[in-house]
Amino acid sequence: MWLLLIVLLAPPTGIDRVTVLNTLTTYEDCQPERNRIGFEMAERYPYESDFRIVCEFREANPWLLPVHHEHSASRLFALIPRLPLAQ
Repeated sequence: MWLLLIVLLAPPTGIDRVTVLNTLTTYEDCQPERNRIGFEMAERYPYESDFRIVCEFREANPWLLPVHHEHSASRLFALIPRLPLAQ
């Protein structure tokens, strides 16, 4: 499963460092979404560089239970506390 992640490089207290924005079946599906969100974030927050939007492959995880995002019910996300990033 490919995860579209936002990674906060310096998260505030109480916010997880890694948040899943969406789950996708292939890298080819993930990459355009990563680009779209990355460009939109760069446009809206031009002076913020303390986050990364990445596609990462992970085996299916029973702890990963997507929930509806409060601002857009068609988008899924879930919190994954303390997951190490792939190198």
